[in-house]
Amino acid sequence: MKLNHLIALSPDKKSETVTTGFQHLDHLTGGLRTGQICTVAARPGMGKTAFAVSLLRNIGVVQKVPTAYLSLDLTELEIVRRLKASLTGSWETVPCNEITPPVDVIDAMEKIGFHIEKGRDVEQEAVQMMKEAPVWIEHNLEVGVDEIVSRMERLHQENQVRVVIMDSLRSILSACRTEQVLALQKLYQAADRLHLAVVLTSGLSLSVETRGGSKRPCLSDLRDWYQLECLSSMVMFVYRPEYYYLDTFEDNSPSEEMADIMVGKNTFGGTGDVRMHFDNHVSFREIPYDDNDKSTHL
Repeated sequence: MKLNHLIALSPDKKSETVTTGFQHLDHLTGGLRTGQICTVAARPGMGKTAFAVSLLRNIGVVQKVPTAYLSLDLTELEIVRRLKASLTGSWETVPCNEITPPVDVIDAMEKIGFHIEKGRDVEQEAVQMMKEAPVWIEHNLEVGVDEIVSRMERLHQENQVRVVIMDSLRSILSACRTEQVLALQKLYQAADRLHLAVVLTSGLSLSVETRGGSKRPCLSDLRDWYQLECLSSMVMFVYRPEYYYLDTFEDNSPSEEMADIMVGKNTFGGTGDVRMHFDNHVSFREIPYDDNDKSTHL
């Protein structure tokens, strides 16, 4: 088709993006793009669910962007508990009135009208934020990809949802590569048709554990999920040296309660690493620019 015809057919507007709420990550990647799939991958226990819940916190609770969280492993109440812990910085084993929430959480709350002062009930503030958030959480272990797509359509039509976070992709993917391709294509087509930013969390192959040298994941470690890399406009990995009992990163900086979000593929922006705090195995939060000028590498 001739170029002028294509220009006439194309919408006269910029592609929509949704910021992740992590300033460093948004600066590097340009944010999540509607109509596209972003994959967050890691080995079990590395923190991909915590990162997914942190995205839910930033996008749905703090920024109030209509967001759906489809949990294929954890129940709705477990996700709510994790979300509350991500906001307060503490699991229920530590009374919320005995801790100080992270600075970015305090700032986020204050921006939308909550003011956390000494002696205030942090948990009560977090619960109030969650009650007012345009967030929908659903869980069902038995559904297939067709039901997932149906739920995405319903949530978009009834609640104007713009972001869908789907935790634990493996729960709906068959071992058969042909069926994997069909399932992933249906998710991609739904994201494009409904103009949704879709975030999928995925496991990685055992090759990460068996190879010698660095355990940092790479795109080839996604090979167990056929075509997942091809259909994702962005692929991020969660990497924590502590997982492998390492005290430091490669640059000799301490690894305690730290993680790298590695952007291995980004069709519409940069790639590189963003270093973050990984607090109490609950949530991810940013390192201020002044504290870490090496947090992004373009």
